Amino acid sequence: MKKSNVLLAAVMAALFAGNASAALDMSGVTGAVDAATIVAAISAIAAIKILPGVAKWGYNKVIGWFK
Repeated sequence: MKKSNVLLAAVMAALFAGNASAALDMSGVTGAVDAATIVAAISAIAAIKILPGVAKWGYNKVIGWFK
């Protein structure tokens, strides 16, 4: 049996072993994520994408003062 088939069988067994609604309850995960977390994550990604260009621009601006 392939590894993926064994993993799939284990997941299916876990889902159907007990109460189906308890096995699929994601309220703990979704309750931990709120709008502030999402905004902070998007802001961090934007900063990572923008800051190298801003740093290069600022470096060139400062060097231009000494030419």
